[in-house]
Parts: sequence; structure tokens; C-alpha cells
Amino acid sequence: MLYGSQRTTPGATAREKLYAFLKERPGGADARELSGLLFRGRDSDPDLGERLIHALIGTDPNFSHDPASGLWSIRASGALRRPLAEAEFVVLDLETTGGAVAPGAIIEVGAYRMRGQQMVASFQSLVRPRSVVPRFVERLTSITNAMLTDAPPIEEVLPRLREFIGSAVLVAHNAPFDHSFLDFEFRRLFGIGLQNPVLCTVRMARRLLPSLKRRRLDLLAEHFGLSTAGRHRALGDARMTAELFAIFLEMLTKMGIDRLDRLLDHHGRGLSGRRLERHVPPAVIAAIPQTPGVYLMRNERGELLYIGKARRLKERVASYFSGALNLNAKTAELVSHVWSIETLTTASSLAASLLESRLIREHKPPFNRMLKAAAPAFFIRIDLNDPLPRLQVSPKLSAKQGVMQLGPFIGRRNLDHSVRALSRLLGLRVCHGRLAPDSAFSPCIYGQMGHCSVPCNRTIDEDGYNERVRGAISFLRGRSGPLMGELARARDQAGAAMRFEEARRCHRDLEALAALTQRVRHLSRVVTENNLIIVLSGIAEDAAARPAVAYVVLSGRLALTRDLASRDDLTAIGAFVNANYELYKMRPVRREELEPMMIVARWLKERAPDDGHLIHLADAHVPFEEIAAVAGLDRDQRSASSSGGEPSGDASAIGSGAGGGVGKKAVRGEPGPPLGSVKNSASA
Repeated sequence: MLYGSQRTTPGATAREKLYAFLKERPGGADARELSGLLFRGRDSDPDLGERLIHALIGTDPNFSHDPASGLWSIRASGALRRPLAEAEFVVLDLETTGGAVAPGAIIEVGAYRMRGQQMVASFQSLVRPRSVVPRFVERLTSITNAMLTDAPPIEEVLPRLREFIGSAVLVAHNAPFDHSFLDFEFRRLFGIGLQNPVLCTVRMARRLLPSLKRRRLDLLAEHFGLSTAGRHRALGDARMTAELFAIFLEMLTKMGIDRLDRLLDHHGRGLSGRRLERHVPPAVIAAIPQTPGVYLMRNERGELLYIGKARRLKERVASYFSGALNLNAKTAELVSHVWSIETLTTASSLAASLLESRLIREHKPPFNRMLKAAAPAFFIRIDLNDPLPRLQVSPKLSAKQGVMQLGPFIGRRNLDHSVRALSRLLGLRVCHGRLAPDSAFSPCIYGQMGHCSVPCNRTIDEDGYNERVRGAISFLRGRSGPLMGELARARDQAGAAMRFEEARRCHRDLEALAALTQRVRHLSRVVTENNLIIVLSGIAEDAAARPAVAYVVLSGRLALTRDLASRDDLTAIGAFVNANYELYKMRPVRREELEPMMIVARWLKERAPDDGHLIHLADAHVPFEEIAAVAGLDRDQRSASSSGGEPSGDASAIGSGAGGGVGKKAVRGEPGPPLGSVKNSASA
């Protein structure tokens, strides 16, 4: 006999599953959807599925069935089956000391109670915070520290606010932000978080106004002709949100969504058309650090589903569950299967990208194959073996000697435009294949239009043409000033002479070349000349325990990753660069080197000015003192015992040091299996 336990029948387990499913769907679901949740092959015989659902829950008092619509729901949702005109809402806005949730971070609360589309009562109070209000927040909100000196603390304001909210549906603009602060304080002071349903007017605007690209509260108010008085004060923003919400209710009513349960169901489905199922508690996501790193999503059985990277882990992971992203159907499917999340913190976003790439290669999660469609890389190529070379855009690297290649670039359309403009301005040919110049040859349309110097019929000789090619190479190597200046003068002269079409064309070319120049500057130099050392310090909260990291890039390839814990590491890096500098220049790029190469190129393009320190190498000489100063070796006097492993010239060595010191933190809704090989590789 078993004591302290009770046997659960398969029917009871199925009913519990259906109850949890319908609890998240106050609008109800039909028998076909419910049978699909429980049984496979549901599409083969829908009548059988309907009979099974009736047999399973037809007499269960926890469920109810509406014969008119054919929808099943739980009886507890009956309170939500009221017309929108009679529903109770509380539209809320908070002002805080910043974006981080913390005790006593709320400085003002403003709210309006609504019955349907009518505002019937208001609530407003300043709140004395536990910390000083930053100057930026003072300028934004006009709430000064002096104004808050005599304000009541959150411990006095929150009970009154809880009574004002009651059981009403909460509404806010960018609701995840306000909800996170309020839920945190509810849990801290009352021991239980907010239980009210929540609606977000940002998400509603995304569904109802898809043509609008920007959905800031003041922009939406201006779109509908609403007053923006009181912007960035809690009650003023709450009033704007309430007026906006009333307009949305009217739009939804015209769409046939005239009951509260249907509104909540419609809101929860998002852009994907399906309701987001959330199995990870908000408290778990709130515990994720706001640092660069990698997140691993697992299902109920602990199986790895998806690996992603983020510059700010908590913000990125929360976006899956808050609906802040325009979730497509596949992403919504992923979220519905996620029960636990594990994070690996890294010292930088570059380290996170490299670690993500390695873990995906090792574990091949199923949703990475479904959702990851990495943007292809393209290269600008000049084949110097051709007597009359041309500029090309290619998705592949050439292994031939004598081929100059610049890249990788992400996105082809703008790159094609820039290369065509550069070729036209310098008179370079665009025709394919090798030319056999002949004086009797008739030039193509580009030559006839003056867009090409026409080497095909000897209008220009080989030396003259190659002088133009050298001009293109000089431009791509960074000497863009002469050509840009000449083009700007031509634009101004055409404009002064009222040749406006010509001036407009020159201006478009100038913009295209400026964009190319900017992208080339991010990439540093031509692939075969792209030699630099990237030095990244540890994250601020862990900088004392985590040394700086050096990424050595030789001929565009990530050749070495090493911690900078002592001057011994500098010596090892110097020896590695000295031994491999010329070797990398001589050999072509390998296939396995391309992905890390693209990751570094993308990071160089997207990096903030203060994100890392770039040290360009003109030769095999390594500037030790500059690196030591950036890494703080002289200041910290870190012991040599904490240095990284031996340097390796193999690109596969990237993974072992990609984290620059990877920290691991598991956050999950319930206990899961150990990370296994992911754990071992990340801690290497």
C-alpha cells in the first residue's frame, strides 16, 4: 500500500492538461483543437476527436460547453464573459528611477479606472524612492529629488493602489515594463505577485495598426489627435493610454470582439495568430543577469530546443514571453515548449556570438535549424590575374592567388549599388569573362552611355585601364577622399548650373560611396591585410575576477583567443603573431574559418565606440605596452597562474576561449538535467 500519494488516472491527467490549456484561453477552444492537444492523427477523423472530448470532460463540472459556438471553456472563465462596455479596466503608468527593477525604484504612480470606454476614477501619488533619482530621469519627468522628500514610501502607496485596482484588468503602454516593477513590489510586500489579466497597448497597436512603424505613446496620441499634455508624468501618460485604449476598444468591437474573454484571447495570440503559452515564471526571468551571454532553452523533459545569444540576456529572454517581439508562428511554437532556461554569461557580445556558434555546431538544436537563417556574407573581389580586372560582388571566397577580396559584408543590395557606382565613376568594365581587345569591337550599352572606359575596343589601353583599377583599390583601402571630393564638386557644379537631374545622380553616388566607405572602415582593411588585435575587458560586475581577453585577427581570420591575465600572455601572443603573420597571408581562407570571420566582421560593424579596443597590426610587431595598458595588467598585477591555455594557430581553438571566462547560471521553471557537454565545453 502506498501512503502519502494518490494514483492518477490517465483521464485525470488529460483533464488537468485541458484545464491548464483552457485557463490560458478565456475565449474557449473547439473540440478539434482540444483533441489535437491530446491525440495524434486528429485531422484524420474530427468527429472521433469531438466524441472523445465530450466523453472526457462533458460531465466534468469544471468545464462548460457552448452549443451555439461549439467552444469549450472552464467555468472559472465565466466571470470574463461580459460585454466590453461593462468590463472593468485600470489603465496604469509608473515613473521609476531607471530601467532596472529594484526595491523602492518607483517614484510616481498614475492610474485611471475605466468601465468600458469611460474613465470613472483616478489615482495618483508620488513615491519616495530608496535611491537618488538620476539627473536624466529628473530632466525627462520633471520629478526632482526635492519633490520626493515628503512623499510616502511604496510601502504606504501600494496597499491603496491594490485596493484601487481590485480585480480589474490592468492596461499599460509597454505593459511588461510597468508590470515587472509592480509585480516585484507586490511579491516583496504581499508575498504574491499580480494576478490580474494584463493588456498592452503597444501590442494592440501592433495588431490593429500594422502600417505604423513607430508606436511610442506620444506618436500614437498625435496619430489620433489626442492631447499629449502631461507627457512623462504618470497620470498624464495614464490618461493618454486610457484614451488610446478606448479607441482600440471601439476598433475591436467593430471587428466582432465584443466580450472581455474574447479580447484577452485575441490579445494573447499576438501576431503569430496563436496564443503564447508561458511555462517559465516571471520571477525566473527577473533573475537572469543583464549582461552579454548565451541562453539555452529546454523543454519539459530537459531536451535542448534552442540556443541564442544576446548583448543583454534578461532583456532578450524576456522579449520572448512578453510579446515585445513580432513573434512569428515558429517562434510562438518554440515559446510554448520552453520550460527551463539556462544562461552562460560572457565578457562581451563578441564572445557570446562565438560561443553561440560553437554550441549550435555541437548540439544542433531543432529550433535553431527552423529559426536561424543567418544573413549570407558577400565579398568585393578583384582578380588581379586578369589583365583587365573588374569589381565583383561574390558570396564566396576565392582560393586563387592574386585575388584581392574585401569583406565579409552582410546584405547584398546596398553593396551592389555601391560597387556599381564606384565602377561607373572610375570607368571599370562590368562585363563577365576575359576580354580580347579588338579595335573593331562594338562596345556594349554601358560603354555607349559613358559608364565604362571601353577597354574592349582599345579606347583605353591596358596601362590606362589598370591605373583606374589602382584607383579603385586605393579607394577600398581607405583613400576615399580624392574621389569623394571630386564627386561632391561635380554635384555642386551641376546644382549651380541648374542641371538638377545630374546633381541628384551625383548625390546618390556620393551617398552610396559614403556608405561603402563607412562599411570598409568597420571592416578595417582588405581581407588579406586585415590584421588586428581586439582587446575586451571583463564585464563590470565581475571585472575583478575576470581578466581581459585578446582576439588576434590575422588576414581577416580569428586566429587566436587568449586571456590577458599577466605579461606572460602578452609574450605568448607576440610569439604567435610573429610565427603566423606571414603564414596566414599566404594561405587561402578555409571553410571552417568563414563563420568566425563573419562573426568578427558583424561585431566590428555593430560595435559601439566604447566596446573594446582595436589595435591594428602593420606587421608582425605586437605593441605590448599598448595592450598592457588597455588590459590593465600593470594596474592589476594579476598572477600568471590565471592565464589562458597555450596559443594555437588553428581556428578551431576559438571555441575554447570564446567566452573570455564564461560564467554559468541556470534559471528554470523546474529542475532539469545538467548541461552535460555544454557545461563542460563552456567551462573549458
